[in-house]
Amino acid sequence: MGSWLSRSKRQLDDEARPRGINIANSFRVGYVFVSGAFVEFPCTEKARAYAEYQEDDAQAVEGADIIESSGDAVQNGHFPWEIQASRFGVAYSVIPTFIEDLPPMRIDLVIPDQTDWPPSLWSKLGARDSVHLTGDRIRSLGICKHLAKGLRCWAARTDGFEQMYRSQPFGSTIRLAAVTEQPEQMEFEFVANHKALSRPGAMLSAAELSELWGFDKSEMPPSVPLSALRHKSHLSGEVILVTLPRNGLGMPETTSRWQPQLVFKSSKKSFSELYHEIKNLMSMEALPSLMPRPEFLVTIEISGEPRVCGFLARYYPGGTLEDVLPQRRLNGTLQLRHQVGWALDLVKTLIHVKQSPIKFYSDLRPDQLVLSPNPDGSETAVLLDFEQSRNLYNWAPEEIYFLEWIAELGLDDFARTDDLPKEVMSKYSAMLKEYLTSRGHPFPPPLAGATYDNPPHGWYWPWLCSSPAEQESAMVYMLGKVLWCIFEGVQDADIILGRSNPYDGQQRFPHFIRTPPTLQDLIRRCTAGAREWTDGPIRIYRRGGRVFPLGKTGLNGELEGTLDETKQAIREFWQNEIQEAEQFIAARQRHDQGCATKSDVERLSYLRRPTLAEVQEALERFGSSQL
Repeated sequence: MGSWLSRSKRQLDDEARPRGINIANSFRVGYVFVSGAFVEFPCTEKARAYAEYQEDDAQAVEGADIIESSGDAVQNGHFPWEIQASRFGVAYSVIPTFIEDLPPMRIDLVIPDQTDWPPSLWSKLGARDSVHLTGDRIRSLGICKHLAKGLRCWAARTDGFEQMYRSQPFGSTIRLAAVTEQPEQMEFEFVANHKALSRPGAMLSAAELSELWGFDKSEMPPSVPLSALRHKSHLSGEVILVTLPRNGLGMPETTSRWQPQLVFKSSKKSFSELYHEIKNLMSMEALPSLMPRPEFLVTIEISGEPRVCGFLARYYPGGTLEDVLPQRRLNGTLQLRHQVGWALDLVKTLIHVKQSPIKFYSDLRPDQLVLSPNPDGSETAVLLDFEQSRNLYNWAPEEIYFLEWIAELGLDDFARTDDLPKEVMSKYSAMLKEYLTSRGHPFPPPLAGATYDNPPHGWYWPWLCSSPAEQESAMVYMLGKVLWCIFEGVQDADIILGRSNPYDGQQRFPHFIRTPPTLQDLIRRCTAGAREWTDGPIRIYRRGGRVFPLGKTGLNGELEGTLDETKQAIREFWQNEIQEAEQFIAARQRHDQGCATKSDVERLSYLRRPTLAEVQEALERFGSSQL
């Protein structure tokens, strides 16, 4: 009897132990990045309390009732706001819909980290789910309703609010001091974006840019002032859908170039990458499957002169492949001939990019491809986003992210946290310096600075220190993962720790269900070096707003890992990954020096991937066999 009682007590104690880890924006350095190998989290009593709080997974996503505000103006619906986008639950695109004819001013709301919200609101406002939900799905959470009510109260009690709002410089911020239980008690303030806009050399005119790039002024897109645009909706990231009235600048209605609906891409802090993208788009020959050059440059007045703050591009209402693929698979309209066509569009575009002045494309994923309808009823997959910036880790090839991890552990400018031990930073700084020096590249590697310095191929140094053949191999790797998504009809190749989608975990790369066998082999060859082929998926699994050890996710009859088991799994995973990175760099250096061993060559998987031309040939051969 005593033994039975003892076991029961142990079982009850075990059931009471916290399961997994609730995610927060501030926790990402502890589980999303390689710093998780060395940084302890949660490291304070408050953070641990947040990590452990218990909540039914469905509760926050459904949206709970929140505390009603007092105040007649708010109760009657005056001064409404709309939340259109979010980033990790701490930055929100908010629009005062009671102010008419607003330009896309990029005035976002920044709020405290989830761990700093009152514990009584963590469940009610959906704290942990606010980190990973994006797009329209974020609006279902209590935090969005709470913030909207707080903003309404702030606007209602502030005299001359509309004039104050309109007077803010482009890219300013609304800062919330603290999330409080009563929304009318929340204190907001404007933080003007003077520093980013007034820094010498940060913003250039169209004439200055054309001179830097060596373009004739007649080659530059026409300019329009920001004030002529009208905000329609924040689509994602730096991209806003805007309207541009045909008569907005006195242009005749018959002027065909003036389109009523366009995409506005801009930046709030540094304009260097924006300018680089404009140059890239203007440097490539036109291709139906390639994003067209900008329709217009958008300017704001700085010191009496119009400076470029963004550009307008064609809007593709058909959506991205990230959205289209699962929708059409589920409704039975995803056809193999269309999939082959999109795959060929993409590989031809990458070959076009490789042969162009910009040389490489580094940020390939399904959400970078949109569908454009053709007169014959077919659709072309059009490639977007030419900043030549970093990709998500689960999309980048190992030869790219291994270098990034070494930099994140060795250099202050790339570190994700200030808490790395000094001996760790010294070790990896020396390792990266030796590697870059051996390849004839500068140390420390370049960064996109506040002052635009017009580099020929951007600042993404892991690609810049790669040979043309290595760059092509890296593009083939990302292409292989996109091909898997296209032919499996899925949204993403894996679960992303910092961003969710409605189909999380249903199918993960490289599990094949629908891809024809011939193309399965092609995808295997393209993705040589993917950890999934050798070590399996990453050992950290996000389920909703919590992370668990892989194998203890609470799904399919599995137990849920405890908080301590999850922390241990995270640390072990990242420790193993950094060991892999060290081994990779050593093997590549020996290969560069001509003294690679057989195991080194086997380790350098990128040497065995096909070329883009070989992928195109294989797709065309497969397509012909289906006729």
